[in-house]
Amino acid sequence: MEKYILTIDQGTTSSRAILFDSKANCINKYQMEFTQIHRKPGFVEHNANEIYETVLECIKNVLNNSNIDPKDIKGIAITNQRETAVMFDKKGNPLCNAICWQSKQSEYIAKKLISDGYENRIYQKTGLHINSYFSGTKIRYMLDNNKNVLEHYDNDDCLFGTIDTFLLYKLTNGRSYYTDATNASRTLLYNINTLDWDDELLELFHIRKNILPTVLSNNDLFGYASIRGVDIPVVSMIGDQQASLFGHTAFNMGEIKNTYGTGCFMLMNTGNKPVYSKNGLLTTIAYMIDGKPTYALEGSVFVAGAAITWLRDSLRIIEKSAETYQRAIKEPTHDLIFVPAFQGLGTPYWDNECKGAMFGMSFNTTQESIIKATLEAIAYQAKDLMEEMKKETNLSNISLSVDGGASENDYLLQFESDIMQTIIKRPRQIETTALGAAFIAFLHLGFFSDFDELKKINEIDKYYYPIIDSSESEELYSKWKKAVAACRMFK
Repeated sequence: MEKYILTIDQGTTSSRAILFDSKANCINKYQMEFTQIHRKPGFVEHNANEIYETVLECIKNVLNNSNIDPKDIKGIAITNQRETAVMFDKKGNPLCNAICWQSKQSEYIAKKLISDGYENRIYQKTGLHINSYFSGTKIRYMLDNNKNVLEHYDNDDCLFGTIDTFLLYKLTNGRSYYTDATNASRTLLYNINTLDWDDELLELFHIRKNILPTVLSNNDLFGYASIRGVDIPVVSMIGDQQASLFGHTAFNMGEIKNTYGTGCFMLMNTGNKPVYSKNGLLTTIAYMIDGKPTYALEGSVFVAGAAITWLRDSLRIIEKSAETYQRAIKEPTHDLIFVPAFQGLGTPYWDNECKGAMFGMSFNTTQESIIKATLEAIAYQAKDLMEEMKKETNLSNISLSVDGGASENDYLLQFESDIMQTIIKRPRQIETTALGAAFIAFLHLGFFSDFDELKKINEIDKYYYPIIDSSESEELYSKWKKAVAACRMFK
């Protein structure tokens, strides 16, 4: 009888359920988008209950479409959009909209902490730069600006969770209130050296520890979710970018992956000790297995796939993201440079006030020009991250593994290989985030015995090699840097 792992992959704009067999083959998947709430410029919020309902609907459809008996599912893995903050009561009811990781509404809190001189202290404890991106500022914002949240907080009926915690709480009917070390490490409240919530940081943010979930290893038993009357153990929880690193089997120091989702995230495995960056990178927990942490350096781009969504939903010049390849290759030039700073700029700039712009427009600029420039902007931003990784590690000849929706776009990956002057690998299984979470469940349940067995099944689908010379690459990249500099001046 075949055994299965069900992965819940809860992202920024959609939820997915993916069913893997015991050999890590994707058997079936189902995806649903949910509402992005923009109450004010810079605000990005989610209805946490809507997210939960989409997760249930995805699970239902995967089971129906694959005709699988829930009794054959031996474990559930959860991977999630990180930093998005949910405040809910002990019955599991959200107390207000969840604040998405992209949202800038808590920026004034971050600025105050920086002006008060806490940047270095927080960085040494958490590996993170003070920014509205992270959950701690969002918790403080909700406590300060929502009476319903504050009343429940004062009455000891308020819980905080990132999306993993909220889904776990709902799926287990309130029996399990946990998070994992990777999600905890993105809150500004978790000490990545002591591996615990930090009392000094909690006091600084004026947050009580009793509203925070217990932190476990990624491969712990998190509880039991009831699926069609069957109790199935949840044996893996991990933040989406770390799950992707695990899915690429980047278990060795120096191995790098890049994921193209709503944002773009590059992680390098740095081993069993945190490496603190001098060049704007973040230090974070890559994964924690059986209580033993492995660390990573991370570069974050706020807008990648979200720019493609903008082409579709706002400009309405495409109907589906898949058409961007064919339309981009119709544009013969690289004249148009697009800086998609809709939510500011992440690594290495960390400039929340930067606005987006296009440079090099003329009467010859077409829809295809804009589509091509949008794909190239994703590649340029990834190049920014790679350059910082090189500075930090003194490595020059680096190959890169990629995943995420945009990694299916051959134009993007070829241009990125050209602009980076490096080899890019796309694995056969591009559901790498879901796969990484499943890998952890496989290890927990004994489907695979060790990391080496996982590496053997990580097959490469396609390699991309640079087809332009370094001088042309440098010329193109210099135009991008000029465009970014111009955007940062216009405030």
